[in-house]
Amino acid sequence: MTKNTAFRIFLIGTLSSAALFLWATYDTQRQVATLSHVDKLSDEVVAGKRVFERHNCNDCHTILGFGAYYAPDLTRVVRRVGEDGIRFRVKHPEQAFANSWRKMPQQNLSDQEVSDLIAFFTWVGEVNNNDWPPQDSRKRISRGEQMMVAAVGVSWTRSAQPCPRSRSGNT
Repeated sequence: MTKNTAFRIFLIGTLSSAALFLWATYDTQRQVATLSHVDKLSDEVVAGKRVFERHNCNDCHTILGFGAYYAPDLTRVVRRVGEDGIRFRVKHPEQAFANSWRKMPQQNLSDQEVSDLIAFFTWVGEVNNNDWPPQDSRKRISRGEQMMVAAVGVSWTRSAQPCPRSRSGNT
């Protein structure tokens, strides 16, 4: 390969990568309002975000892909544990995590701060982020469904079709 050919490959690769990056940036910015439900922002959601930041929840938790990985991802926490589950975990972490190796500090939040956090988590859970995180995906089968598949041998799809029998005659 000549020096001139290598330079052309470099130049074409760099320019095409830059063009792709610029197009992806433009496309993302064009869709932000639609994907993030900005129209549903309320004072409670903003107050919940401030509570989340003031108590440094990102030091342990991840939300929308940002934060630490010590504690569970909170992007779809309302779907996963519900509002009462969040309220219990935040108000009484010593009871909620008594049997867990992970420990959550007592933040001593007021009832209003907890309600604001729940409003923030609800808003975040409605953001269209292409079904992330995968553990909270509606496409993923539940643990109960996984156990049923293992015990009964039904297919991995959500249909009730049994798996075909093996050719050896064993069932």
